[in-house]
Amino acid sequence: MEKYIDNIVRKIVEVAKKENNELMKIADSNLNSELGIFHMPELAFAYACGKKIMQDSNNIFGENIPKWCREVDLGNGGPSDLVFQFSDESKIVIEFKMRDTGDAYISDVDKLSKLQNRKIVKLFCAVIDTMKKDLPFDGRVTKINNDQRTETLYLDSFKTNQTWYKSEVHALVGIWKIN
Repeated sequence: MEKYIDNIVRKIVEVAKKENNELMKIADSNLNSELGIFHMPELAFAYACGKKIMQDSNNIFGENIPKWCREVDLGNGGPSDLVFQFSDESKIVIEFKMRDTGDAYISDVDKLSKLQNRKIVKLFCAVIDTMKKDLPFDGRVTKINNDQRTETLYLDSFKTNQTWYKSEVHALVGIWKIN
């Protein structure tokens, strides 16, 4: 299972950057100036990531192609955003958050931590709205990194559009493995 994780992480980051770029091309100075990655709903992002992973499933998984599931209730406190189920009953479970709070992130880490089966790899992905000056020390990142159940797999940012703040905002993509 672990051998698939690097490629999955790359695909998630690829989707985030592609969606941001496409939305920023649509944006103009008047009606759509806020268009960037944060215009995309969380479950739409999870779906796009699942789709991209499955489009390249042969390169990622070889002959061990999983079943692609979304919003699956695994009995751990609500549906999981994205699940890949393999024929040997192993799974890769991914929770996503767009923006949101550090406490909401920890709630997803808690939910993933309840999955105790050794055949389950658990990932948490957050796309965080942060100011350039706060990179990479956004308090939400610190909160996740300080949690002993997490292992940082990816942390990087790109500029995006938004209208909530006057300062330049970046989308910080963080992906953590939950132990």
